[in-house]
Amino acid sequence: MSKSLRVNLDKFSAADYEAFSTAYQNASPYPHLVLEELFPADELRNILNEFGNSSSCRWREYQTALQNKRGTAANTTLPPKTQDYFNFLYSGPFIRFLSRITGIKNLIPDPELHGAGMHEVGSGGRFQIHVDFLKHPRTGLRNRLAVITYLNEKWTEEDGGALELWQLTPPRRVTTVLPVFGRTVIMEQSEVAAHGHPAPVREQRLRRTIIAYFYTADMPIKSENDTLATTYVQHSGYSLSQQAELQLRRVTPRFILDAIKIIHKAFGSLRY
Repeated sequence: MSKSLRVNLDKFSAADYEAFSTAYQNASPYPHLVLEELFPADELRNILNEFGNSSSCRWREYQTALQNKRGTAANTTLPPKTQDYFNFLYSGPFIRFLSRITGIKNLIPDPELHGAGMHEVGSGGRFQIHVDFLKHPRTGLRNRLAVITYLNEKWTEEDGGALELWQLTPPRRVTTVLPVFGRTVIMEQSEVAAHGHPAPVREQRLRRTIIAYFYTADMPIKSENDTLATTYVQHSGYSLSQQAELQLRRVTPRFILDAIKIIHKAFGSLRY
């Protein structure tokens, strides 16, 4: 465990865990839990400061009609305080903390941070409603859980970028989570775990987030969602350009999209 990140999980009582578990399991539209100040504010500010001094990182840009953001690449060298955060999340005590809340046993961390790490959305950026990849591209493990911590100080509804959790039938927003500083979301990953932040980020604001995924080896994948695919949810709020990209995804054979994905991965831009 990191010696730099000071998180006292022993402060939570059996009653706390029971309340967390009940809230997680009963949340709508699918299991999730929102926690405030799980991590010390000064530690998170150290990580926030590293976003502006992250020359050691390899970043990937995602610039399409459906998403406009950037995130650190898998297996990149993270700044030290940020790496401390992930070292703690992937430690035994925190994994046991997650299992006790979610009921998911034998959670497996991902030191590669595929699709995870540091995420940043600039002015006008957004990520349309989607379901995340369900299988790790290298290990083949099943994606079960996301842990998201927000680093956005003095964030308001007018700043945009709120996390929206949607039901699929019929498609509609059920829950909105403002990405305010120090807020952590523990969120189930499944075929129905539709989410995103479609409201564009306000001019001159940066939406910054750190994300980790957790996996298991004992759960089959029921959908056609492949190892790297992000599946977007059809709804009435799409622009013409977004509708065109969705249609392209539907009519383009999977192997062509995979080839495009590999090419763009090599050159660090699009994700399909």
